[in-house]
Amino acid sequence: MSDELVEQEGLDEEEGQLTRRRLFVSGGLAAAGLTALGSPAGKAFAAAAASPIKIAVVTHGDTGSFWSVFKRGVDQAKKDLKSRGVSVTQVYANNNVAKQVAGINSAIANGSKVIATSVPDASALRGPLKRAASKGIEIITVNSGRKGAGKQFKKAGAKKVLIVIHEASNSGLQQRAAGVKSVLGGANVKVLTIPNAKSDIPGTKAKVKAAFNADKKLDAFLGLDPDVTIPCISSVPKGTKIGTFDVGGAIKEIQAGRMLFAIDQQQYLQGYLPVVFAVLYVTNLNTVGNGQPVLTGPGIINKANAAKVAALAKKGTR
Repeated sequence: MSDELVEQEGLDEEEGQLTRRRLFVSGGLAAAGLTALGSPAGKAFAAAAASPIKIAVVTHGDTGSFWSVFKRGVDQAKKDLKSRGVSVTQVYANNNVAKQVAGINSAIANGSKVIATSVPDASALRGPLKRAASKGIEIITVNSGRKGAGKQFKKAGAKKVLIVIHEASNSGLQQRAAGVKSVLGGANVKVLTIPNAKSDIPGTKAKVKAAFNADKKLDAFLGLDPDVTIPCISSVPKGTKIGTFDVGGAIKEIQAGRMLFAIDQQQYLQGYLPVVFAVLYVTNLNTVGNGQPVLTGPGIINKANAAKVAALAKKGTR
């Protein structure tokens, strides 16, 4: 990762993406990423088997509905590529920046060739990522997003949206709120930051209800995690336009008409593709994206396609 990219990391990404030094991965690249497995890198893969390829996946994630699917993607890629000399270590820091920094430093010390990481706090992670880059380690960043939700609300005729940010220091979540503002206008978006939103659902519901009671212009609600959004459905006035990032239990709410949409980052791909791209780079110097985001989303889940996605969600891959 160049110094310039390190400086801008977490600031310029679009919907659900992954980023690498000259490679960003975001939302919609399954075909391109997986097709590469059967093409020029085939012979290089065989050679790589004799020399283990160490890959580290270090995110701020937890064990919730989003990151559990992300992890399944990593696990499947690890399984698929094990015979080709790939080893993958994983650290999920549960929003503990110090633990994530320690995970990156450990990956550097252990000789990882590639580090895939989320960047919730660019200022805290810039130093270790620069150090990794200086040692020739390739960096892939994952998990961010912007304007998809705002466009859905605008299409639905929403006038003013309440957004709950559940991780105060996560720049990716702040970008999503900024993305909605860029579509609807800042005056039409109210941001409520609740750092313990997921661990204190009753408190979160009370704060959301109070916000709607205090501002009668609010007619839409956006949660940035279904584990926060779904419990709050009962806290907003009837008829409120509700959206969420990520899937979780949102499909059932969409089918029942209680939720308008879910922004699907297709996090299974966010977990799977960095491992594939890492191996292709190490074994064959293949790069993807030419320095631009490679999107894994946003996929919009609404009543029209919820049933189809529901079948895949049961398998744990959506």
